[in-house]
Amino acid sequence: MTVRLSTGARTGLAGNGGFGELFKNGSIQIYSGSQPASADAAVTGTLLGTVTLSSGSLTQETRAAGTVTVTGGSGSLTGLTVGSFNIIPNETVPFNTSTSQTASDICDAVNRNGYYNASVAGSVVTLTPKSGTGANHNGYVVAVAGTLTCTVGNVAGGVNPVNGLTFAPAANGAVSKSGVWSFLGLAAGTAGWFRLIGSAADAGGASTLLPRLDGSIASSGADLNLSNTSITVNAPNTIDSFTFTIPSA
Repeated sequence: MTVRLSTGARTGLAGNGGFGELFKNGSIQIYSGSQPASADAAVTGTLLGTVTLSSGSLTQETRAAGTVTVTGGSGSLTGLTVGSFNIIPNETVPFNTSTSQTASDICDAVNRNGYYNASVAGSVVTLTPKSGTGANHNGYVVAVAGTLTCTVGNVAGGVNPVNGLTFAPAANGAVSKSGVWSFLGLAAGTAGWFRLIGSAADAGGASTLLPRLDGSIASSGADLNLSNTSITVNAPNTIDSFTFTIPSA
């Protein structure tokens, strides 16, 4: 078996999100040829089809974002709220050496608590809600508390995913597909491997951040079995079963 998880997927599983959360509203891309040596690598082969819910046209999620920019040279950040919720409860972030270092410390505090995701570039901390929230957090007000001077940008820009894949509730250490997973052939060829991606846009280039799961395809004995691996343009194909199991040992 040749299932391979990307660094982004392994990081997500090790953090606050489970498999079903990481890949909710995602899609499966079916390719010809052999799968890459790593799920971090760029895709290879020809894209033969994209598995969505009932073969519907896929709109990938755009995650909303807000910002905090550190401008002051002293004081401490004692709270950071998005909407009405403090995303760094019980934390105090003091000014540390420079605005960029202090922004990095704020980023770490946000990620430690796990309510939002944060990234940093210079003195700017970008705040993003969890994957799958789409436009739901648009308009949430970002506010800071304490004596550290910062400017903020409210949460905006989120777009809801459409026709992404859905999962049933996890049970007995496993999660399985829910609903009809299917695709229409985009190109003619023989299916050789697949890549499961999350709801956010994934152009297929090399990445250690995006959640991905790669696996082999065959008519039997593969990570994903198709009743017919010979794909033709506009021909319907259905994924009859898909289960991911966390091993007990």
